[in-house]
Amino acid sequence: MLNKVYPAIFETDPIGYSVYFPDIEGAATQGGDISEALIMASDVLGIMLADLIEEGQPLPKPTEINKVSLDSEKQFASLVAVDLSDYLTMNEPIKKTLQIPKWADKRAKAMGINFSQTLTEALLEKIEA
Repeated sequence: MLNKVYPAIFETDPIGYSVYFPDIEGAATQGGDISEALIMASDVLGIMLADLIEEGQPLPKPTEINKVSLDSEKQFASLVAVDLSDYLTMNEPIKKTLQIPKWADKRAKAMGINFSQTLTEALLEKIEA
């Protein structure tokens, strides 16, 4: 899984709640109630982050939730999570040949570790650094 978490600002509006991500330009949505707004927020977060990755752009660093500026009269902040593997369209697998130490292969197989998933997660972490 390629999980990411960003703070979102929720604001009441005539329809229910509007949501935007202060760290991600253009990432905004809305929902009729809190539950729907959270679902929609996770979806727009996945779409926007996957688009940045596929365009070769770095992901913005998430602001700490307690440092998000908001109008406490009508807004509140919440963390929103998304699994990016659900959104990346360039997920078509390609074959790579690599070598690892025999001991690592044996222990990883015994633990049921998925080599492709582990390598993908490690690469994403390195690429974002």
